[in-house]
Amino acid sequence: PERLSFSAPLLNGSSNITNFILEEYVSDGPVLMLWVAAGCRGCHSWTDLLVDEVENGNISESSLLSVHRYSSFESKSYVEEVYGNHQNSSNPVLWPLVLPSEDTVVFDLETGYESNSGFYNSFGNPPTPTLQIMDTNGEIIWTSKTYWPTLEVLEEIKFFIN
Repeated sequence: PERLSFSAPLLNGSSNITNFILEEYVSDGPVLMLWVAAGCRGCHSWTDLLVDEVENGNISESSLLSVHRYSSFESKSYVEEVYGNHQNSSNPVLWPLVLPSEDTVVFDLETGYESNSGFYNSFGNPPTPTLQIMDTNGEIIWTSKTYWPTLEVLEEIKFFIN
């Protein structure tokens, strides 16, 4: 499907949102989806850079989303240890981090029905880190598989989401 949405649990259940719905999250503007793994050093570097950008007022946290990629072999507690929004985590995120599984249903927003493409396949089987920008229609309009952060890629991201 060209236009996608899904619903999945959030890592930091501190907000009132218990189940995240992608279609609602992108409705206010384009969102950078950062596909992460707890053991992925490039993911840690991208996360830290984006945290700096948010803290410096260059990017709004509402335009960022981390998506955990490997639920089949990385535990929620390992993800929490790395990305949890608390002092003890090594690379805490300031924005939502969703925990989909291989069984997470993807909705085709054109038809309103479930897609049969499978969760990861619907997003192009992203390795980590993969950066994808989704527009307000649920379409992925930009993708980068740049492992280590670069200023060039950061500027491209800011062009789309700011």
